[in-house]
Amino acid sequence: MEIIRTSDRSYFKRCRQLWDFTSKIRQNYEPLRRIEALDFGTAMHAALQAYYNPETWGTESLQRYNAKQAFLMSIKEIGTKVKIGALEFEERFDEQKELGLGMLEHYFLWAPTRDKFKPIYVEIEFEVPIPGLEGVVYQGRIDLIVEDEFGYWIIDHKTTAQLAQTEWLALDDQCSSYAWAAKQMLGLDIRGIVYNELRKKAPRKPSVLRSGALSVNKNQDTTYEVYLATLRDKGYKEKSYAPILQYLKDNPKEFVRRTKVTYGPRVLPLVEKRIRTEAVNMLGDPDIYPTPSRFNCNGCQFFAPCLALHEGYDPQTILDEQYEKRTNAKS
Repeated sequence: MEIIRTSDRSYFKRCRQLWDFTSKIRQNYEPLRRIEALDFGTAMHAALQAYYNPETWGTESLQRYNAKQAFLMSIKEIGTKVKIGALEFEERFDEQKELGLGMLEHYFLWAPTRDKFKPIYVEIEFEVPIPGLEGVVYQGRIDLIVEDEFGYWIIDHKTTAQLAQTEWLALDDQCSSYAWAAKQMLGLDIRGIVYNELRKKAPRKPSVLRSGALSVNKNQDTTYEVYLATLRDKGYKEKSYAPILQYLKDNPKEFVRRTKVTYGPRVLPLVEKRIRTEAVNMLGDPDIYPTPSRFNCNGCQFFAPCLALHEGYDPQTILDEQYEKRTNAKS
């Protein structure tokens, strides 16, 4: 059986040289030194998986506790993956722990009034046959499937340094492939995707002035939810802070953003066709070449061996020293 993964499609279209180095159906390399941003994103996914667990949904205190514990357990695993000094790791661990817990605390305030749905499946892995290709399956993982009054939706969690433009999401065929796979495996007609983006920054509580009052400075890096929670926790009168609360509600600083993309009836058949076409190309004898650009190359984990190939050298020494083959136990 041949397996085409969501990452295969992404890398094949982004840069065939990167795909050739890293794909499990090609050379199957991964860097010895992990990228900590990826581990942090994994830890936040673990937290949100616990938060939206259908078995504990509706018990908010338990949801929050489980989410925090899942996050803490996940980032502890970074120490076995990131090959850096003990002191450096301890400092980064503390930074990531503080950042992640701060992000979660804000999410716990932000999400309840916006979660107008019921979780159905969380972190569900799929493996579905690709029509027209015998013995070839499409494999991936869906963060969350929910149901509301309009039907079923997929929620895709992302952590990001900046909340960038969203227009391109209407063309994102990775998440639409999740909707296609969910229909094939579960028989669910998915209405669309909700991109749940968490900015890698936590809002601050309002400053306390010498008088004991809270600052009403409009430039504070806070939100309506955080400001209101601080008032209630400290016993301040909300009426006294009505103007700043209204300002923060009317002029929100985004730390979490949701973007909904609804699918029309022609989208998923087109996605199926693309998956099949790309699989045929990948499993054939495709030409391998890089797609150099500022976006693709800056920060690429395989820049060094790619550059060696570009300059006419054998990259094997670099691959042997800086990378390793994945084992079956690794994802």
